[in-house]
Amino acid sequence: MSGMQKRPTGRPHRGDSTKSLRAFVLIQTLPGRVGAIVGAIERIKAVREVDTVTGPYDIVVHLEVEDLGDISPVVAGTIGGLKGVTRTTTLLCV
Repeated sequence: MSGMQKRPTGRPHRGDSTKSLRAFVLIQTLPGRVGAIVGAIERIKAVREVDTVTGPYDIVVHLEVEDLGDISPVVAGTIGGLKGVTRTTTLLCV
């Protein structure tokens, strides 16, 4: 990857939102798929911020949801199902 990008979604950040549970999702992708995956992730309602990063992961996503049960459908059902996503790791903020 040529460089890091930070793409705020334009949605409210912590303190500006009624949502209470935060999580970060670390995503590994196939080569050449980062741009398309970031574009798809930016359209997910729970996503607050998307960053491309260097290191063992390619993308970091900041999520905010109302309930713990809302995390799995977003991560496993939506993000994990995107073409080119090879692995996700979810970090819940406590």
